[in-house]
Amino acid sequence: MRWFMMIAEWLFFLYVLICLLIFNMIHLGNLLYVDMPNEKPMTVTSSFAQTSLFIIGIGVACFLYMRYLRGSKVYKRSKAAIWGSLFACHALASGFYLLMRHELIWNQQEAMELLLSTLISCILTIQAVSKYYMCKMTDN
Repeated sequence: MRWFMMIAEWLFFLYVLICLLIFNMIHLGNLLYVDMPNEKPMTVTSSFAQTSLFIIGIGVACFLYMRYLRGSKVYKRSKAAIWGSLFACHALASGFYLLMRHELIWNQQEAMELLLSTLISCILTIQAVSKYYMCKMTDN
């Protein structure tokens, strides 16, 4: 059962990593290739509601996962560091896309998706850092 949980944790990490990479690649593509108002940007899903629910759903799942980390203190700290690094990079990337496209965004839904993604990633980064230091404090 223990190995099954470890494999499930890393599969969940891989799923989240792939989702964040796709999200970032879509917005990077929009930033690089869509420079004229008559060109159509790529979208994450077909509607704003679906994209928002997807972002919030992944955020809630990751929040709950980080809140109830299992394993030894060293394993918890390493997971918190890996997840924190992932969400910090995503928060920086989403914030960068939001700032770079500020003048170019003609679709307010895209701006709201980027803002929501940045805020959730910042919250998850803060949670991962606090979990890392909490595990480090109990270690001493």
